[in-house]
Amino acid sequence: MRFRFFLDEALGSLRRNWVITLAAVLTVFISMVILGLVLVMNRNLNQGATSLKNRVMIEVFIRDEAPVDQVEALKNTIAGMAEVKSFRYISKDEALREFRKRLGADADQILQNLTTNPLPASYRIYVKNADQVDAVAKRFFNEPAVDNSPGSTLDLVTKGMWGGTALFAVAGVLLISTTVRLSIFARRNEIEIMRLVGATNWFIRWPFMLEGFITGLFGSIAAAVGVWGVNKALADWISGSSLDFLSVRVYPLWFKSTAWPLGLMPTLVLFGALLGSFGSGIALRRYLRV
Repeated sequence: MRFRFFLDEALGSLRRNWVITLAAVLTVFISMVILGLVLVMNRNLNQGATSLKNRVMIEVFIRDEAPVDQVEALKNTIAGMAEVKSFRYISKDEALREFRKRLGADADQILQNLTTNPLPASYRIYVKNADQVDAVAKRFFNEPAVDNSPGSTLDLVTKGMWGGTALFAVAGVLLISTTVRLSIFARRNEIEIMRLVGATNWFIRWPFMLEGFITGLFGSIAAAVGVWGVNKALADWISGSSLDFLSVRVYPLWFKSTAWPLGLMPTLVLFGALLGSFGSGIALRRYLRV
């Protein structure tokens, strides 16, 4: 019975301040979308690494501007590795021919606007043992002829998305706390009367905590469904196109197992609800002084 009272109070406050409530839900939604995209991207990167291990092959890309002596030194380094079973040089022209073959009928349409060949030359290295893939790959990170920019770019994108998640999370906390502050101000006389008649601090807190919780809950549910839907649509489209070699994986929406990370829905709902409650807690600390 008491919980119903708290819930009614929270829902009434959200309705009265619906504009700010909508802004808070939208901010939580955006921050949780970014977090969801980080999870999806990390899953696919890890899957790609696993797939590479299963093929027992490493592709080392060569910088276009690398001088001949550096490329030759790289070849000698590879040839001298005890872990290497065999290796093969792939020129830029051969890489483009293979890419055209993978694209099939769509190749001309996709590549028609290219004025130069964007694909780098590379060495394809086959190791003797799948467990040696990581150790061998790390030995090329500091080679002057090797182009490590794709991996660096992915790292920067991942860090940028984590930064964006943190930024929007802070904005969400501020907006939710603003919503709660308006609710406190509108009900300040009621709150004062409740304190005078002996209402406990937690009795006063609960409606506002529920208000923030509900705001975070709605934003995170919408984000989880949206990210999963886009992830699935993209994976289905790629699997049915000439780009199926990209092999995009769908992050599970619900619990996949008891191990972390959980599915998108439980993960984002957990973080979103905590975000909402935290925003409410900040407002209560400052304005109720309890």
